[in-house]
Amino acid sequence: MKLTSINNIPLSYIQSILKIDPVSPSGLTWLHRKDVPTEWNTRFANKTAGCKSTNADGYQKWGFKITYKGKQKGLLASRVVFLLQNKYLTKGKEVDHVDGNSLNNNHLNLRESNRFQNAYNSKTSKRNTSGHKGVCWYKTDNKWMVRITKNGKNHSFGLFVNLDDAIKVAIEARKKLHGTFGRDK
Repeated sequence: MKLTSINNIPLSYIQSILKIDPVSPSGLTWLHRKDVPTEWNTRFANKTAGCKSTNADGYQKWGFKITYKGKQKGLLASRVVFLLQNKYLTKGKEVDHVDGNSLNNNHLNLRESNRFQNAYNSKTSKRNTSGHKGVCWYKTDNKWMVRITKNGKNHSFGLFVNLDDAIKVAIEARKKLHGTFGRDK
Protein backbone atom coordinates (compact mmCIF):
# COMPACT_ATOMS: atom_id res chain seq x y z
CA MET A 1 0.00 0.00 0.00
CA LYS A 2 1.52 3.32 -1.11
CA LEU A 3 1.31 6.15 1.42
CA THR A 4 1.56 9.85 0.64
CA SER A 5 2.15 10.78 4.26
CA ILE A 6 4.51 10.04 7.11
CA ASN A 7 3.27 9.72 10.71
CA ASN A 8 -0.08 11.07 9.44
CA ILE A 9 1.60 14.24 8.14
CA PRO A 10 0.61 14.66 4.47
CA LEU A 11 3.22 15.02 1.75
CA SER A 12 1.76 18.40 0.75
CA TYR A 13 2.47 19.80 4.23
CA ILE A 14 5.99 18.38 4.28
CA GLN A 15 6.63 19.91 0.84
CA SER A 16 5.55 23.29 2.25
CA ILE A 17 8.14 23.26 5.07
CA LEU A 18 11.09 21.15 3.84
CA LYS A 19 13.11 20.67 0.67
CA ILE A 20 15.71 18.13 -0.40
CA ASP A 21 19.16 19.72 -0.25
CA PRO A 22 22.14 17.54 -1.25
CA VAL A 23 24.50 20.08 0.36
CA SER A 24 22.77 19.86 3.74
CA PRO A 25 24.32 17.28 6.11
CA SER A 26 20.86 15.83 6.85
CA GLY A 27 19.78 15.96 3.19
CA LEU A 28 17.05 18.48 4.06
CA THR A 29 16.68 22.24 4.52
CA TRP A 30 13.84 24.13 6.20
CA LEU A 31 11.83 26.40 3.90
CA HIS A 32 10.73 29.93 4.79
CA ARG A 33 7.30 29.60 6.39
CA LYS A 34 4.31 31.91 6.75
CA ASP A 35 2.67 29.87 9.53
CA VAL A 36 5.37 30.54 12.16
CA PRO A 37 6.73 33.59 13.95
CA THR A 38 9.41 35.68 12.20
CA GLU A 39 11.93 34.53 14.82
CA TRP A 40 11.53 30.95 13.64
CA ASN A 41 12.35 31.90 10.04
CA THR A 42 15.33 33.98 11.17
CA ARG A 43 16.68 31.03 13.13
CA PHE A 44 15.81 28.05 10.87
CA ALA A 45 14.75 29.00 7.31
CA ASN A 46 17.26 27.90 4.64
CA LYS A 47 19.27 25.96 7.22
CA THR A 48 19.85 22.24 7.80
CA ALA A 49 16.76 20.46 9.11
CA GLY A 50 17.31 18.06 11.97
CA CYS A 51 20.04 16.95 14.30
CA LYS A 52 22.33 13.96 14.39
CA SER A 53 21.85 11.40 17.15
CA THR A 54 23.60 8.20 18.17
CA ASN A 55 21.97 5.24 19.92
CA ALA A 56 23.60 2.91 22.47
CA ASP A 57 24.91 0.61 19.68
CA GLY A 58 26.64 3.53 17.97
CA TYR A 59 24.08 3.76 15.13
CA GLN A 60 23.82 7.35 13.93
CA LYS A 61 20.92 9.02 12.14
CA TRP A 62 19.44 12.40 11.29
CA GLY A 63 16.05 13.17 12.82
CA PHE A 64 13.84 16.08 13.79
CA LYS A 65 10.40 16.99 15.05
CA ILE A 66 7.52 18.58 13.18
CA THR A 67 4.43 20.04 14.77
CA TYR A 68 1.33 19.27 12.72
CA LYS A 69 -2.21 20.07 13.87
CA GLY A 70 -0.92 20.80 17.36
CA LYS A 71 0.92 17.50 17.77
CA GLN A 72 4.67 17.10 17.68
CA LYS A 73 5.93 14.10 15.71
CA GLY A 74 9.45 12.71 15.38
CA LEU A 75 10.69 11.92 11.87
CA LEU A 76 13.78 10.35 10.35
CA ALA A 77 15.40 12.49 7.68
CA SER A 78 16.00 9.47 5.43
CA ARG A 79 12.28 8.67 5.30
CA VAL A 80 11.37 12.30 4.62
CA VAL A 81 13.93 12.57 1.79
CA PHE A 82 12.59 9.33 0.26
CA LEU A 83 9.00 10.59 0.52
CA LEU A 84 9.84 13.99 -0.98
CA GLN A 85 11.79 12.41 -3.85
CA ASN A 86 9.43 9.55 -4.70
CA LYS A 87 6.10 11.01 -3.54
CA TYR A 88 5.27 7.83 -1.60
CA LEU A 89 6.32 5.44 1.15
CA THR A 90 5.16 1.84 1.13
CA LYS A 91 3.40 0.69 4.29
CA GLY A 92 5.53 -1.83 6.20
CA LYS A 93 8.72 -0.97 4.28
CA GLU A 94 11.88 0.65 5.60
CA VAL A 95 14.32 3.04 3.94
CA ASP A 96 17.76 1.52 3.44
CA HIS A 97 21.02 3.41 2.86
CA VAL A 98 22.65 1.72 -0.16
CA ASP A 99 26.21 2.59 0.94
CA GLY A 100 25.53 1.55 4.55
CA ASN A 101 26.18 5.10 5.82
CA SER A 102 23.10 6.02 7.87
CA LEU A 103 24.07 9.70 7.74
CA ASN A 104 24.12 9.83 3.92
CA ASN A 105 20.57 10.85 3.04
CA ASN A 106 21.25 11.73 -0.58
CA HIS A 107 18.15 10.57 -2.47
CA LEU A 108 20.35 8.43 -4.77
CA ASN A 109 21.57 6.53 -1.69
CA LEU A 110 18.09 5.62 -0.43
CA ARG A 111 15.92 2.66 -1.40
CA GLU A 112 12.94 0.87 0.06
CA SER A 113 13.56 -2.47 1.71
CA ASN A 114 11.91 -4.91 4.01
CA ARG A 115 13.35 -5.43 7.51
CA PHE A 116 15.43 -8.42 6.41
CA GLN A 117 16.93 -6.64 3.39
CA ASN A 118 17.83 -3.68 5.57
CA ALA A 119 19.63 -6.07 7.95
CA TYR A 120 21.53 -7.72 5.07
CA ASN A 121 23.07 -4.32 4.37
CA SER A 122 24.25 -3.84 7.96
CA LYS A 123 27.89 -3.65 8.98
CA THR A 124 29.74 -6.62 10.47
CA SER A 125 28.84 -6.93 14.15
CA LYS A 126 31.45 -5.90 16.72
CA ARG A 127 30.87 -9.29 18.38
CA ASN A 128 31.87 -11.16 15.22
CA THR A 129 34.99 -13.24 16.02
CA SER A 130 36.11 -13.89 12.43
CA GLY A 131 35.78 -10.30 11.21
CA HIS A 132 33.61 -11.50 8.31
CA LYS A 133 29.83 -11.68 8.04
CA GLY A 134 28.44 -15.20 8.07
CA VAL A 135 31.69 -16.82 9.27
CA CYS A 136 32.22 -18.03 12.84
CA TRP A 137 34.43 -20.47 14.70
CA TYR A 138 32.70 -23.79 15.38
CA LYS A 139 34.39 -25.15 18.53
CA THR A 140 32.92 -28.65 18.30
CA ASP A 141 34.83 -29.42 15.07
CA ASN A 142 37.56 -26.76 15.38
CA LYS A 143 36.64 -25.34 11.99
CA TRP A 144 35.19 -22.19 10.47
CA MET A 145 31.46 -22.42 9.82
CA VAL A 146 29.60 -20.47 7.12
CA ARG A 147 25.98 -19.68 7.91
CA ILE A 148 23.92 -17.00 6.17
CA THR A 149 20.42 -15.95 7.21
CA LYS A 150 17.70 -15.13 4.69
CA ASN A 151 14.24 -14.02 5.77
CA GLY A 152 14.90 -15.25 9.31
CA LYS A 153 15.99 -18.73 8.26
CA ASN A 154 19.61 -19.94 8.65
CA HIS A 155 21.33 -21.54 5.66
CA SER A 156 24.51 -23.53 6.34
CA PHE A 157 27.26 -23.69 3.74
CA GLY A 158 29.72 -26.00 5.45
CA LEU A 159 32.75 -26.18 7.72
CA PHE A 160 36.23 -25.09 6.64
CA VAL A 161 39.75 -25.55 8.00
CA ASN A 162 40.98 -22.45 6.18
CA LEU A 163 39.42 -19.06 7.05
CA ASP A 164 40.01 -17.72 3.52
CA ASP A 165 38.00 -20.58 2.03
CA ALA A 166 35.15 -19.89 4.45
CA ILE A 167 35.20 -16.18 3.57
CA LYS A 168 35.00 -16.91 -0.18
CA VAL A 169 32.04 -19.26 0.32
CA ALA A 170 30.29 -16.70 2.58
CA ILE A 171 30.69 -13.94 -0.02
CA GLU A 172 29.24 -16.12 -2.79
CA ALA A 173 26.39 -17.33 -0.56
CA ARG A 174 25.54 -13.77 0.43
CA LYS A 175 25.43 -12.70 -3.23
CA LYS A 176 23.08 -15.58 -3.97
CA LEU A 177 20.78 -15.09 -0.97
CA HIS A 178 20.86 -11.32 -0.43
CA GLY A 179 21.30 -10.00 -3.98
CA THR A 180 21.89 -6.25 -4.21
CA PHE A 181 21.25 -5.85 -0.47
CA GLY A 182 24.19 -8.10 0.47
CA ARG A 183 27.12 -6.45 2.23
CA ASP A 184 30.43 -8.14 2.96
CA LYS A 185 31.92 -5.78 5.56
